[in-house]
Amino acid sequence: MKKKIILSVLFIISLAPMLLNQYGSARGVQEISGLINLFNPIGIISTILFIIGVWIPFKNKRINKILGFIGVLGIVISEIYNFFTWHVKTITGEISFQNSINFVFPEFYIGLVISLVMVIAYIITEKVLKEE
Repeated sequence: MKKKIILSVLFIISLAPMLLNQYGSARGVQEISGLINLFNPIGIISTILFIIGVWIPFKNKRINKILGFIGVLGIVISEIYNFFTWHVKTITGEISFQNSINFVFPEFYIGLVISLVMVIAYIITEKVLKEE
């Protein structure tokens, strides 16, 4: 139970930066909350997989580890996907790495780093803490 609680708290902490305005820039471009990462299909599926992987016991514990890992990694993928595409429909009309860099707030990078740290923390926690 201790491992499940630790992983869940770490996961929730890793999602906290999504409450910030992660997309948009000081150049008058719209601000978009980082919650867009959670409310797109990748974010929703990732969160569900994490919850299933951590809280629903399978006979084969490897399934739990894989589902939880896919969940935390999926949040990173969701952030990267949104980094490349948030401005396409409303501002630029094209996918451009340069536009993504030019228009993004620094908070995006903070959220991405925290999500990447969560992936590492998940791996370490899985290796260090044993199921009780």
